Amino acid sequence: MIKDLLNSFKNDKAGYSGRKLSAFIGVATAIYLTIFKIPLEHQLDALMVWLAFSLLCLGIVTVQNVIEFKNGSNKG
Repeated sequence: MIKDLLNSFKNDKAGYSGRKLSAFIGVATAIYLTIFKIPLEHQLDALMVWLAFSLLCLGIVTVQNVIEFKNGSNKG
């Protein structure tokens, strides 16, 4: 596992996906910062921002989807 994790930083087919690693780091950072560093009244907002970053890294949502959700556009 450690070998594959380290191989993820190389630019070949060995190791894990960069998108997956970015999403993992986003979620891990979100958990740490949300619990330990952010005041209680802002924790939900911060968690949603970090999780949106993770979804963007994985390609599940696009920037346009995030903007439409923020502005309240609900087409379809």
